[in-house]
Amino acid sequence: MLRRFIALFRPRRTCSDTRHLLEEAAAQRAVFRIAVGEGSGDRHYFIAAEITPDGLELEPRGLSLAKLLHWKGQSYSFRFILCSRDSGRTRLFEFTSRVLSVVPRQERLVLSLPSAVTPLERRQNVRITLQMRHMPRLGLWPVIGGGGKAAPRIMSRPILDISPSHSSIGQTLRNLSSGGMRLSLSKSEFSSNEVHLEPGKRLLLELNFAGKAFDTRHLFRVISCVRNVMPGQGGRVEVGVQFLAVHQAGKKPAWKNVEHGGVDAIGRLVHQFQVEYYKEIKNRLDRMPAQEPQKMPKAS
Repeated sequence: MLRRFIALFRPRRTCSDTRHLLEEAAAQRAVFRIAVGEGSGDRHYFIAAEITPDGLELEPRGLSLAKLLHWKGQSYSFRFILCSRDSGRTRLFEFTSRVLSVVPRQERLVLSLPSAVTPLERRQNVRITLQMRHMPRLGLWPVIGGGGKAAPRIMSRPILDISPSHSSIGQTLRNLSSGGMRLSLSKSEFSSNEVHLEPGKRLLLELNFAGKAFDTRHLFRVISCVRNVMPGQGGRVEVGVQFLAVHQAGKKPAWKNVEHGGVDAIGRLVHQFQVEYYKEIKNRLDRMPAQEPQKMPKAS
């Protein structure tokens, strides 16, 4: 009993598999993303520099660590992507770690080694913010029914009907995954449709991905359910939506219930976007010169 009690206060050990993943991340100079704050939060990117007995050292590019001294002692969630050397496939990982030190003079952020790293294999766990070139035409209608053999019945005019080039699309479509999405509505948009946007209400969602960034058009009609409504930034209202059933053109039944893994075709698009954005960020960071270490002031 005493040994178990003492074990509670011992630092958790990092398993060999986790250490191997982090060493591979350092070898690939993988990009680590940290989101600070609630929701999408402020995102910062670092490059894996080195694994030491004391921790994982991350290197910023074009970012002043002097502004991040308040991170010391705080715990944050990090994500990174590894590329398989054999197949070229990518895997997304996540872990939580405490910032041990912020060293502006050495341009290093030092994290404690996590006891575990979680692979985000299920696509519905991977939520991304789309860049403008990948924005879809977005349509949203209140409906009754839908799923299985029953077709949904549209109740009124569309709540949203936004083209991919409209200036508001980036502010409205906050993030997307194969299992759902988060929308941000202005107060007036939400107020005029509030009766249809209460948790539990059903919506017909249409996402039409087309344009120069796509070889072929990807059209999705999905029966969705409002899961949560919460205040957003700037007085806006955020609506979390879960996918329930997807339309199958030319098939019977016309509507297929969404399994635990979400809409597979949307998941493949999300993964494609994730890898593309990762490569662009990594190339941009690699081209950035590291800030020169600050010189120690001379003693007078």
